[in-house]
This record gives sequence, C-alpha cells and structure tokens, in this order.
Amino acid sequence: MPFRSLLLALLFATALQAAPEYKWEKIEGCTLVPGEWQDGDSFTVRVAPKTFRIFRLYFVDTPEDGSDKRFPERVAEQAAYFGVSQERAFQVGDEAARFTAKTLGAKPFTIWTLWRDALGSSKRKRFYAMVEVDGRWLSSMLVENGLARIYGTRIQLPDGTDSRTYLEKLAELKAKAIAEKRGGWGQ
Repeated sequence: MPFRSLLLALLFATALQAAPEYKWEKIEGCTLVPGEWQDGDSFTVRVAPKTFRIFRLYFVDTPEDGSDKRFPERVAEQAAYFGVSQERAFQVGDEAARFTAKTLGAKPFTIWTLWRDALGSSKRKRFYAMVEVDGRWLSSMLVENGLARIYGTRIQLPDGTDSRTYLEKLAELKAKAIAEKRGGWGQ
C-alpha cells in the first residue's frame, strides 16, 4: 500500500476512534417531586419508588426565581440576555419554575442522562439530563416560551442529533419567542 494511502487510512481510523460514544441511560416513568428544591432548569425527580435524583437540563438556563438572590452577577447576566431589569428576570424565573412544575407534574416523563455531574451551589449532587415530555424536549419548550436562555453544556442528543443541529433549532424557537413577545421577551 502506498504511504499516502496508508496515512489516509490511519487518519480515518483515528477519526472514527476519536468520536465520543455516549451511553445515555433512559429512565421512563419519572415524576416530579413537588415541594422539593427546584427551579425552571433543575428539579428533584423520583426515578424509582424510593430513589430521588436532582437533574439539571442540558442546553438551557432559566433565570433565578425570586426567592434566590444569592447570585447577583448571574441574575445580571440573565437580565441582560433578555434585555430586562433584574426584577423582571426574577419574574421570568418564577414563570419558568411554574412552567416546569406544571409540565412535569402533569404525568410521568422520561429522563435521559449520562450521569455527568452538573455541579451547582447545593451540597446535593445534580446530574445533567435531557427531559422528554410527550416526545418533546423540556429545554425546547422553555426556549419556545421565552423562559430560558440558550446556555450551558452541549452534547449529542440521545436520538443522535448533533448539538449544533439542536442549537440551530433552539435559535429558531428563540426567534419565534422574541417575535411573539413570549416570557422574558415580552414587556
């Protein structure tokens, strides 16, 4: 085999090996734990009869709710993203928390997770996840309703969708929310 062909074959094989393999775990029949610590993008979920986990959404960040004023720099960033006052950002955070509680509290949903640590300020461990409700991603619904900014950790979705493709979809939903003055884009 000529050297150039061998080199190309090695490069191709290396590229195939370098592609990350994601081993998503699918947990069906999850339920929101009402009254537990939660906001629009992080919440406590019952994943089995006596097993609870806190999950944080990939791809989005909802404004802090009005009860959490510990992170003024973060709230300032969130307010700037929507072009609103910090007080309005807190209101959007409250709306996002209610939206998530209503959406996840209506019936069981599916969690897709890689069990990656989502860090955070709490001493309780959180894991990143994609949350599927009636065949839709919760992160998409939040952006579509003007309740979340496109932000955070990106990863190939459980259905194989590339993160760039999903980010383009989120950008389209954001543009629609802006045009329709939904959530943080209103007032």
